[in-house]
Amino acid sequence: MARIEIRCPICAQWEYIEIADDATKNVTKGLLAINIAAGMICEHSFIAYVDKNLIVRDCLVADFKIELSESAPTADDKEIVIPETETIKLDLIKLNIPDILMVNIIKTIFLGKRVVILSDQEFLYNHLINFFKSIMENTFKFDLKIISELEYKKKKKEYKEHLVFKNREIVRDKEKIINPKKLEFEKAMVQKFTNEYDLMAGVIILRNEIKKCYEFSKSIAELIQNKEGKAITSKLIIDHILKKHGERIQKPYISSLIDIIHNYFKVEVPKISGVTDLLGFL
Repeated sequence: MARIEIRCPICAQWEYIEIADDATKNVTKGLLAINIAAGMICEHSFIAYVDKNLIVRDCLVADFKIELSESAPTADDKEIVIPETETIKLDLIKLNIPDILMVNIIKTIFLGKRVVILSDQEFLYNHLINFFKSIMENTFKFDLKIISELEYKKKKKEYKEHLVFKNREIVRDKEKIINPKKLEFEKAMVQKFTNEYDLMAGVIILRNEIKKCYEFSKSIAELIQNKEGKAITSKLIIDHILKKHGERIQKPYISSLIDIIHNYFKVEVPKISGVTDLLGFL
């Protein structure tokens, strides 16, 4: 049996967990998902993602659970895989798409806006579209087009409602919704992908972060709507996310989620003490 150290993402308590020696033998282009049930380390339950070298790549607090076999309560042998086929080549994306471009695209999608990328690298088109379909799966809906500069110049009027990007440059952002000072949240998410030597692991981690972002913002939007006319505080939001999703969030994170609530979910956000005074749109 192999022993790995796993730390709870909620309370930071840690413990050594044993898994079968051959549990990761088939983990080549994905991560082994280990379900940590309440009581194994602490009172919380979560999922740890482990690569083939027995390194913990991420921990996710989620509503779903992975079934465990009765004979091996520490882990199952299921592998979470994003298949790398001819429709998505992660190495091409990492080599050809600057971090800031990916950050800007994700931010634009979070704000419910349409995106146009100007590129003459036609070989990237399908790979990039499928990459964003993968990381946004079952969360944010988006409208993303990739066209050449020549085509954009010919049909510029068709893209008046889009944000247009070219490499590190913002070509069109009429409403100035991309604020460089408010991208730290998205930058941190993208860095989790780009810093991973295992590209598949990086994608899974990025997708999980986006999933949490979507679920948390949707949950807060519902909280605001249910308490219409009543005071909303940052403590109320933090306690709500902790109770419903089992994760404690910080005030800067709340500010980013409120951006999504206001722009993507189209929910009117009341003044929230200690939080909304940080936002430019309120």
